Amino acid sequence: MMTIRKEHCASKPLSATLRLLALAMVVCAVPIAAHASADDVASLYGPQPPADATYLRVLNLSTLTAKVVLPSGARPVDLGPGAATALDVVRPGTSLQVKVDAQAPMLQPGSAPVAAGPDTVGATITLAIAHTEAGAWRAVPIAAPAASTDALRAQLRLFNFAEGCDGKVALERNGAQNGGPVVFEHVASRHALARSINPVAATLVAVCGDAVSAPLALPRLAAGQSYSLFLSGPASRPVLRGALDTLDWPRGAR
Repeated sequence: MMTIRKEHCASKPLSATLRLLALAMVVCAVPIAAHASADDVASLYGPQPPADATYLRVLNLSTLTAKVVLPSGARPVDLGPGAATALDVVRPGTSLQVKVDAQAPMLQPGSAPVAAGPDTVGATITLAIAHTEAGAWRAVPIAAPAASTDALRAQLRLFNFAEGCDGKVALERNGAQNGGPVVFEHVASRHALARSINPVAATLVAVCGDAVSAPLALPRLAAGQSYSLFLSGPASRPVLRGALDTLDWPRGAR
């Protein structure tokens, strides 16, 4: 009987130890699971830019390749004809000046903010560069103000760099003189306009008066994505280009 009681008494601390060990494993697993959940969220959304950022990119409207340096001071970008850089994330107080082939392009005084600040927070500034007959670079900026995003829809923006063109973008329709259903209308030269669209694939044309551009195939955008259209050229021969609005963030990650 004594032996049996000893074995019974010995089993109590063993059972208690196992219960404490199991409890400790559960408690330790909680922060691990929480950390894993946070990692999953970060992996899903990626690092987000600062809330006070201004976004700047360069669009090359020339027939030459330009070496562009953005305000972030990152490595120079070899920007081919018709191409656009990713959006540079600029913090308040930082100069918005870019360099093209090691020189600041000619910019009409007062045509663009000198530095990022409260008035530019959330705005997307597209700086279109062109090569002059004198061999210098000139630049024309257009700022699209910050717009609310719809997680269930895509955003489409039009930047009109075509001088003297009351900008219009429509769906391409064979046989239609000025395209099909209108996507953008009455976007003045050197202005921008944005709208939300369903994530569908489409082919678009730009219209300046009676002149219609070559068609541009819009990629199938995912919900939450943003895409920019660039209307350029003389009003008599409009050109429509486009680029996905991608961020150079985190810095140098691209």
